[in-house]
Amino acid sequence: MSLNCAILHADPEMTEKLAEYIAKVPFLTLCGKYNNPLVALKDYYESKVEVYFVGIYPVEEGGINGMDFSRLLSLPTRVIFIADTDQYAAECFRLDALDYLTGDVGFSTFFQSVNKAARWFALQEMNISELKKQEAAEESSRVIFMKSDSRIMRLDLDQINYIEGLGDYVKIYYKGISKPILTLCSMKYMEEKLPSDEFIRVHRSFIVRKDCISAISRNTLEIEKKDVPIGDAYRERVKHFISRLAVL
Repeated sequence: MSLNCAILHADPEMTEKLAEYIAKVPFLTLCGKYNNPLVALKDYYESKVEVYFVGIYPVEEGGINGMDFSRLLSLPTRVIFIADTDQYAAECFRLDALDYLTGDVGFSTFFQSVNKAARWFALQEMNISELKKQEAAEESSRVIFMKSDSRIMRLDLDQINYIEGLGDYVKIYYKGISKPILTLCSMKYMEEKLPSDEFIRVHRSFIVRKDCISAISRNTLEIEKKDVPIGDAYRERVKHFISRLAVL
């Protein structure tokens, strides 16, 4: 891991000390040294700074101090404050500071602080990685792969209107495809594979997507201008489905 960092401090000696410390840490890269918050802010928007070392010091009237500057930064940038006293510690931590260093900062204290930064960014990368895996899993759960003729077809669940059983085969009626997709498969298998909150079996030969039902009558459901029969053995589950609809 490599973290870009920058320094904003009014004291040239402290700035150089921090720069020397940064040079000793393999995973830190110094991108800039500043004593003017406005100049630092201009460069900040033009470069990627992940860790900012910000000094707290008095400013002239009308200027901005280190805490004001930190409020203008956005995540994932994290701030490590450098101060002479602990007077501003509480306020800085309310600004979600990563750390607050006081006094004559030694390298050991500095290294502990930047290690904290490294752990924070490593955790963010792990979280992002897990989120991407979760999104990939959710996406994969939204599709099924079916063999039809000599091809394996990727079918989005959102595009399936209904499924009709035909002996040892099923016909999948799919949006945008005029002819149904024929595949060797049982209705029982399809019913087990399709999410029950989106699909409902209404007949020994029909499974329908709930969102595709345009009208409901006593013995049939209308889907894509086709009447799908409701089987006696499935009538109760259809009634249960209807009972949960907001019918005006």
